[in-house]
Amino acid sequence: MNYRLVPLQEEHYSIVYQWDVTEPQREFYTCRPTHDLDDFEIYAGKLRDSTRAHHNAIYCLVQGDWTALGRIEAFDFNPRNKSMEFGYYLPLQHRGRGLGTIMLRLFLTEMFANETLLLNKLYATTAEHNMASVGLLQKFGFHLDGILREHYWTVNGIMAQWHFSLLRSEWSTQLRYK
Repeated sequence: MNYRLVPLQEEHYSIVYQWDVTEPQREFYTCRPTHDLDDFEIYAGKLRDSTRAHHNAIYCLVQGDWTALGRIEAFDFNPRNKSMEFGYYLPLQHRGRGLGTIMLRLFLTEMFANETLLLNKLYATTAEHNMASVGLLQKFGFHLDGILREHYWTVNGIMAQWHFSLLRSEWSTQLRYK
């Protein structure tokens, strides 16, 4: 299959919106407050603003005909330590098919090659129970840097948040052995 990582385009806004609207466990994918989604026009406006924000990067994994399969986003650029946080999402119908691996590999390559940002570190957080996400990060050599105890409050209880990071030098070493 021909997969590519492309900057989020306006033609993808409606599918990304549908992913958020139909995700039954949205509260499990962030420790930040979740709320009812805005109507599409407001949601699209916020996406548009976010893609224009300084140093934010939102991408879609697309297949051949530009069919969007997943989303990955870098945000909170810290110019002092050359780092960014990122998060990713695959809708249920695209999980378990290796697409997270493809998307993350393309994203890491793109972000560490960015000559404007010159990132030294990318980091992500996940709930302790999200073993698919933990496994994906570990597959790429991310290190568990810390645990925020009792950080996710959901209808299923309280969970810890795990913080993972990958340094540019670690990614460069991996590329030599791939």
